[in-house]
Amino acid sequence: MPKQQVVTGHKTTAPPPSQSTKINYYVILDDGSSSGLAKARKIVPGAFLGRFPQGMRIQMGAFRNEAKANALANQLRQQGMSVSIYIP
Repeated sequence: MPKQQVVTGHKTTAPPPSQSTKINYYVILDDGSSSGLAKARKIVPGAFLGRFPQGMRIQMGAFRNEAKANALANQLRQQGMSVSIYIP
């Protein structure tokens, strides 16, 4: 059974990765604000706030494949967004 996101108020915490999902690359927006989330959702409708070691950040995507994570990160950077790839 897939794990579901945990919703607390307006913030969402990503479920911990399991061995079966093997998500290794998280594309995160270097912003954790509600206004940043509204802007992010115009580009990635499924974007959400999540807790990362860097603090609250907007998760734009999660990938098993580094090349796909880099492709999204580069696309977002071309649109003027400050993103990074988090590898747990």
